[in-house]
Amino acid sequence: MKETGPTDQLPHITIRQIEAFRAVMQTNGMTSAAQMMSITQPAVSRLIADLEFSLSLKLFERNGPKLRPTNDALRLMEEVERVFLGLHQVEQAARKIRRFPQALIRIAAPPFLSLGFVAVVVKALKHRFPELTFSIHTDTSIAIADQVGRGQHDLGFCTLPSGTSDVRIIHETGVDAVCMMPADHPLAAHDVVQARHLKNESLIVLGQSGGIRPQINNVFSGAKIAPNIIAEILFAATAGSLVRQGIGLALMDPFSARATVSEATVIKPFKPRVRLMFSAITPLHSKLSAPINWMQDVLRDEIEPTLARWAFT
Repeated sequence: MKETGPTDQLPHITIRQIEAFRAVMQTNGMTSAAQMMSITQPAVSRLIADLEFSLSLKLFERNGPKLRPTNDALRLMEEVERVFLGLHQVEQAARKIRRFPQALIRIAAPPFLSLGFVAVVVKALKHRFPELTFSIHTDTSIAIADQVGRGQHDLGFCTLPSGTSDVRIIHETGVDAVCMMPADHPLAAHDVVQARHLKNESLIVLGQSGGIRPQINNVFSGAKIAPNIIAEILFAATAGSLVRQGIGLALMDPFSARATVSEATVIKPFKPRVRLMFSAITPLHSKLSAPINWMQDVLRDEIEPTLARWAFT
């Protein structure tokens, strides 16, 4: 083999030469390597000879048809395998890019939907698209609608404010408010809690800015009852801890109720119906990614049918 000095310029090796070298190392022969590469045996021999010349290394000891890799070949093979592992990772990345244009899904939801509902959405997406990662943002419905419209999130869930623009509604649904109470409360024996049952009860309700508060006011007004509201809260999840302390009964959304219920509390349906509507939205001018497009059908066919019994299962 020709000796080279430190300043000698060696010819560049090619991927095809490396493929031939790897095939020979894996199969221990030129003929079997040729079959693996779907080329002729002389072509493999030529590639190996060119590689040895380019590297100025002797890679194989030849004894008739048999080949024995040199120590240099064994050391080189370690590097080659690392290169091919990198190529495999590139291939996997390309497959991921083909399946959907982004690996990160940015989701935004108000507090009441962040408690349980968003977890169901993420679980469904993760099961169908295991490569996905998630960024989950919690904010008010008004802020979420604005942020999604400006493209800051890929998928938003919110009680959509009137006059909202620059968003695409991919699904609309609603859930009924429930009543949470201490497990030893007399009303816990009822299948359904009526507004009239709460005439003399201490009540915990959302503040006036809450999406269901106007309906609650209307329900008690229609029943000619002046509710005894002893606590107004911003986040429905706070109600669970107040109920556990025996402070009062809470009228709240079923997601927060289910997330905060304990052995010391129970959840009952509430009548007349207080309906909390919310929408799944995406940026209006962005193309739907494969995961978000798929989620439309899941929301309609799988998740929505379970919402009516959400707090009680």
